[in-house]
Amino acid sequence: MPTMPSTALIAVVDDDEDVRISVGALLGSVGLDVALFGSADDLLASSTLSEAACVVSDVQMPGTDGIQLARQLRAEAGPPVILMTAFATASLRQDAELAGVRRFLQKPFAPDDLLGEIEGLLN
Repeated sequence: MPTMPSTALIAVVDDDEDVRISVGALLGSVGLDVALFGSADDLLASSTLSEAACVVSDVQMPGTDGIQLARQLRAEAGPPVILMTAFATASLRQDAELAGVRRFLQKPFAPDDLLGEIEGLLN
């Protein structure tokens, strides 16, 4: 199991409540502090954003999508973004790369894949 910094706050953004809660529970199980958001717009309006060490976000959501979120955070020197999607295409991967996304995971993914990506970003 990866070793995570105990003070890292991870913002999880997904409009699917079940996914949001399960990703949050996974991250919490390794000692990370987690803040859950049902939309990118909710995260962007939150003071929690300034405390986040990393953002894990779905791509397809109502309002601001994951690619737009990554672009905005990169422009504001915000935290690194890991995007997750069930609909990975070469075009979407390219858009994510251009938006400054640090990691891109296709759903479903193994829990250790996400934990490893976060560990790599935080250490």
